[in-house]
Amino acid sequence: MTPPHGQRLFVAALAVLNTVAYGTLYYAQPLLAVQFEQAHHWPRSFTSLAFTLALLVTAFSAPALGKLFDAGRGLLLLTAGAGLGAVAFALLASSNSPALFVFAWLLAGVAMALTFYEATFAVLAGRIGGKARTRATLSITLVAGLASTIFVPLVTVLLERIGLTGSLWTISAMLALCAALLWRFVPPSTQRQERVQATSISMDPFLRRVTLVFTLSRIVMVGVGLQLVPMLLHDGLSAGTAAAVAGLLGAAALPGRVMFVPALERWGVKRMTAFLTWVLLLATGLLVLPHHLPLLPIAAMLFGLANGALTLARPELLHAHYPANVFGSVNGKLAWWVNLAQAMTPFAMGWLFTSTGTYLPAVALLTALAFVAALAMTRFDHGLSERTEPSHA
Repeated sequence: MTPPHGQRLFVAALAVLNTVAYGTLYYAQPLLAVQFEQAHHWPRSFTSLAFTLALLVTAFSAPALGKLFDAGRGLLLLTAGAGLGAVAFALLASSNSPALFVFAWLLAGVAMALTFYEATFAVLAGRIGGKARTRATLSITLVAGLASTIFVPLVTVLLERIGLTGSLWTISAMLALCAALLWRFVPPSTQRQERVQATSISMDPFLRRVTLVFTLSRIVMVGVGLQLVPMLLHDGLSAGTAAAVAGLLGAAALPGRVMFVPALERWGVKRMTAFLTWVLLLATGLLVLPHHLPLLPIAAMLFGLANGALTLARPELLHAHYPANVFGSVNGKLAWWVNLAQAMTPFAMGWLFTSTGTYLPAVALLTALAFVAALAMTRFDHGLSERTEPSHA
């Protein structure tokens, strides 16, 4: 484990990495895509396809990378992820080729897998234990939760002041700086991970159930985030009101994470996760029912609280059942499904609206999926009181 005196620097470095990674590789993408479309006369479908392929790379690479994190290569992988992100944006800045554009985003997909929360949680598992790990996870997600708040206006200003190419080189430099800081100031782990005696971890009943719950929850989160503003505008609300309601989704995520930690100590991770899935269902139902203005802010805040807290519930559930030396592998298997769902949900929501001309089928589906997730977590009868060794395939 990381010595206590080095934990603050270690956690701070991970928080900075996650914030810059999410801000540049994820939240900046829509802003950059518009600039590429205008500069090169590319259609929106092309830039969207490139980003979707990046998300698919993130999903497909998660299981293999999880095993590498379990092998104790965390610092090297995090540094490589930031470095790959820097290379990806350097390629975007130095060429106008469509093929290179797609290739750069494929590299960015690998960078996401190596620098987003899944990677951070895997590294924390091998360095910090118990309540200290939970507090570290909270600190990192609170800081990284501000990524969109920081980087959307920052990238907007960069694009206005120095243009697309200059902005891309600046983003590349930010990620390269993160890689250098990690390599320079974060010491390698002194703990030797126990070797897992098999080549893979099987999807046991516990992992299958957790994967179902968090995959369905992610579909609901992404689907509501995509549909909410256009749905509110379609129902006659003003653009300002719709934007304010949507803003509450993100704003409430941070207090949701803060409240999760003391609630976790009081009620335990299983009960808390089940409770959060029901809150997510309630909020989804309130958001998609005929819209009464007094209910909308309440529903949006409930949705954001559940969304934020579930980010912490996921690693805590895995830690409650699996030893630290296989956390990366089991989290990688879970991430395969969750990230795949995140990549495909926009297409599914768009197809439903295009096919029916109304938001009703999509919102009904999202509500049904939220109900299944809540029911699955509530009926979860697999014991969490004792940690057991995973089965090997």
